[in-house]
Amino acid sequence: MKAENDKRNVRTSVTMTQNDSETIAKNAKEKGLSVSSYMVLSSVHPNQNTPETMVKYQNIINHVCRIVEEVAPERLDEVRKEAEDIWSL
Repeated sequence: MKAENDKRNVRTSVTMTQNDSETIAKNAKEKGLSVSSYMVLSSVHPNQNTPETMVKYQNIINHVCRIVEEVAPERLDEVRKEAEDIWSL
């Protein structure tokens, strides 16, 4: 259950061109988000990562950890710790 301050309870109306509306809908679909979620994320948190981006980061981190485990296993814990720090940004 969402915290009270995380509940979306405000509605608004936005006027835009048909082309803008189609672009927003396309971008939202590509990111696996609703139009509403996409607009809020893009407007309020423009530099925040999307779930799609976070998955890509995690895949890269996992790949790096596998390489480090083969090449320099003594540094694996260090790399994992740095990777964990990324999620707190």
